[in-house]
Amino acid sequence: MKDPSPRRRYTPEFKEQAVKRVLSGHGVAAVARDLGISDSLIHNGLARHGQQTGAGAVQAEQATESARLKRLLVQRE
Repeated sequence: MKDPSPRRRYTPEFKEQAVKRVLSGHGVAAVARDLGISDSLIHNGLARHGQQTGAGAVQAEQATESARLKRLLVQRE
């Protein structure tokens, strides 16, 4: 039977950078691929980020960004 590979550990700073990249608009899969980590690590980090900042804060940030993007689309039409 094959021995499992040793569990890799990531610094909190590394995880935070991954989460920030996703929050800035990059896709989870793309960030995970670029960093050589699993999608689930990023999803777990996003969940923790939501708990630390409050889910309402994340939703408010997303709503603000959505409104900004809609205004840009209207301006370009």
